[in-house]
Amino acid sequence: MTTIDLGRRQSSWPDRVQALIEVLLVAGIVSSFVAFLPFHLRGGTEESLLHDIRLLTAMLLVEASITVLLVAGLLYLRRQTWRDLGWCLDGLKENVLIGLGVVPLLFLANVVVAGTIRHYFPRFYTERNPLMEAIRTPSDLALFLVAAVLAGGIKEELQRAFILTRFRDHLGGAGLGLILWSSAFGAGHYLQGVQGAVAAGLFGLVFGVVYLARANLIAPMVAHSVYDVTALLGYWFFRGVAGS
Repeated sequence: MTTIDLGRRQSSWPDRVQALIEVLLVAGIVSSFVAFLPFHLRGGTEESLLHDIRLLTAMLLVEASITVLLVAGLLYLRRQTWRDLGWCLDGLKENVLIGLGVVPLLFLANVVVAGTIRHYFPRFYTERNPLMEAIRTPSDLALFLVAAVLAGGIKEELQRAFILTRFRDHLGGAGLGLILWSSAFGAGHYLQGVQGAVAAGLFGLVFGVVYLARANLIAPMVAHSVYDVTALLGYWFFRGVAGS
């Protein structure tokens, strides 16, 4: 039976410092800066970026590629492999089913978060999502679906797994890493509003728990990817019906 390892392990100070540097490198600060820099140098802003879905998708994929390369390089330096992060096909069917089973819970959580904020914090409630509203054509939707799977479901779960394992092995335990990274994950979605940030933080917590419980990347990747794809398709078709 698989158990969640949230415990703290003994680690030397040099290992802790190295792990902290690795976490900061993979956290998205470096990759986002490099991906956004060319656009920024041309006078672009986040707001103008939302008006060009092709450029936005390209930047998301560039940022994702940089993050994955950083993870690969840091694993190599420690003589580790992707399998050390849980990237393997052991128990594939079971992990896929678990991932699919998590998806309805994510939609339920999203409804609960939206309802709670609408009732208790109406000032922060919104039905708008700037990222969703950037999708205007079927080709925009197709591009965003690709970005959702590659930059969301795959990259973000690899990133989460790497950071959680570094906390587990060197930085005070996976439990601490789970809380801190889920909070950071939510803050990273603030562009979608307070409501979106809270929901994203909660989702990050769920993905992290599933990863730690399974010690495998497949389940959280499936859950994350299927949720994002379903949400995008639902938004697109619902908007089409509403606007007809």
